[in-house]
Amino acid sequence: MKFKRAVIEVNGGCNYSCSMCPQSSPGRHKDFLKKLSIENFYKTLEQIGQVECIQLEGSGESTLNSNLPEYISLARNYTNNVNIFTNGFRLRGDFMKRCVDAGLTLARFSVIGYDKPTYIKMMNIDAFNLIKQNAIEMKQYSNDCIVASYHLIVDNNKVDYEVEQYKKNFIEEVGSQAMIWKQHNWSGVYDNSYKRRGKKKTCGRPFAKEITVRAGGLEGNWGAIVPCCQVLGQDELAVLGHISQKTVDEIWNDHPYENLRIDHETEQFFTPYCKDCDFLYDDPEVLVYNTVPNFKLRQMMSTSVEL
Repeated sequence: MKFKRAVIEVNGGCNYSCSMCPQSSPGRHKDFLKKLSIENFYKTLEQIGQVECIQLEGSGESTLNSNLPEYISLARNYTNNVNIFTNGFRLRGDFMKRCVDAGLTLARFSVIGYDKPTYIKMMNIDAFNLIKQNAIEMKQYSNDCIVASYHLIVDNNKVDYEVEQYKKNFIEEVGSQAMIWKQHNWSGVYDNSYKRRGKKKTCGRPFAKEITVRAGGLEGNWGAIVPCCQVLGQDELAVLGHISQKTVDEIWNDHPYENLRIDHETEQFFTPYCKDCDFLYDDPEVLVYNTVPNFKLRQMMSTSVEL
């Protein structure tokens, strides 16, 4: 299989406990709270081969892997585009510079909360100003790495107000390419206040030329392949195979992946982690603000932005 994009998690844990994230509640299965060794990262890259984009992210915080610059440098041998999705807490100073110098091309800061009080409410840490300063520092350090930001609406009754506050308090000060979304339900795990509408149909992910690899895996394995990032909180139910046991191509063509595709082809959605996922609804109102060039709404299943 010739993939276009690879989403590879290099660290499964997180230093935040965000109120809207299954990493915090109900919590992530302990087998997925691991780091991917540089040796196993190399084995994974060798199997996937050359791609258009590698995202060093997943459902853990990639910057908690202190060797992240080495992973970025290695990944650049397989692509011209290496991205991370981060809370941004550790992405500053020398560590940030080493990541950029290693070849990072896009850093997307997750900032949920349009000012200091709402940020503390949603992300359970007083770091709004620190993250903003980190993003500004990164943007000033290099023009080779795009600084982007990802935001969620906190109160669906105040969408216009929140958009203006995000713009004033973060986006315009940083100069980031930004997206603001209404919240999603993490494959049915999280009961948020916004219910997506529209016809229920396949999200397209089981057929896409991309692969999502977790750092950890069940029963001591590593490199669990899962359908997408949305299965956070249900990782243990969504494993399609482990790179520690089979090749990527074998997993891609094996029964679990094929059964998932049949589920989506027939639009039956019997799969536990798919049946209640709100990404099955093609709702154009979920994206309320966007300054990212050439973005297509159906890319909303992705964990990163293709620029």
